[in-house]
Amino acid sequence: MRVLVINPNTTVAVTESIVAEARRVATPDIEITGLSARFGSSFIQTPEESATAAEAVLELVARLAPGFDAVVIAAFSDPGLDAAREISPVPVVGIAESAMLTALMCGGRFAIVTLGSALKPVLEQAARRLGCAARLSAVHALDLPAGAEDGARRATTVQHDHGATLAGLCRRAAATEGVRSIILGGGPLAGLAHHIRDQVPVPLLDGTTCAINHAATLVRLGVRFWPEPEPKPEVAKAS
Repeated sequence: MRVLVINPNTTVAVTESIVAEARRVATPDIEITGLSARFGSSFIQTPEESATAAEAVLELVARLAPGFDAVVIAAFSDPGLDAAREISPVPVVGIAESAMLTALMCGGRFAIVTLGSALKPVLEQAARRLGCAARLSAVHALDLPAGAEDGARRATTVQHDHGATLAGLCRRAAATEGVRSIILGGGPLAGLAHHIRDQVPVPLLDGTTCAINHAATLVRLGVRFWPEPEPKPEVAKAS
């Protein structure tokens, strides 16, 4: 089984960390290929950057999806997810949608801990689209301080520099009544849930982990999409 993992930002080091987490949780029969967006933002933090990332995702899906069994879009705003599904012959999953669907199966309510408060409306809209807005307790977002370093550096050092703060946000979210799971979301956060799980009293869901498993399940179920047949030309009737 071949799964294409698309990092919708342009930071190759983030792609490598996403792929590492994907390979950690994948079964031996799954071959993971990771690719970064060819244009756009080095660190997606706004709806505008997500919209540009969607264009980069669609370019890759249109060109490469037929050579794989499934595609994972590994940015937490799921840029281009619906449009990618319309053009892909194979299943396409996003890390935010996969994590939310998994959270629903945990029962109760869930919270999201992620990067960038500007993306809150995007995530809340995704929850409404999935019909689970009432189950979403809150979106807790860490806004990284502006500095001299560029977006790529912030994306690649966020776990090291802010892991303790993110763990604290997870504990705060877990203290809310009714919360039974927490989504730790964002491509640059891939793998962090695995390392801080013992610091939080409810299950931590990593979007990359959820998406890889959902993609594999769809492939094993035989899900595939065939192009609609070309309309037959009308034959003029003889008079």
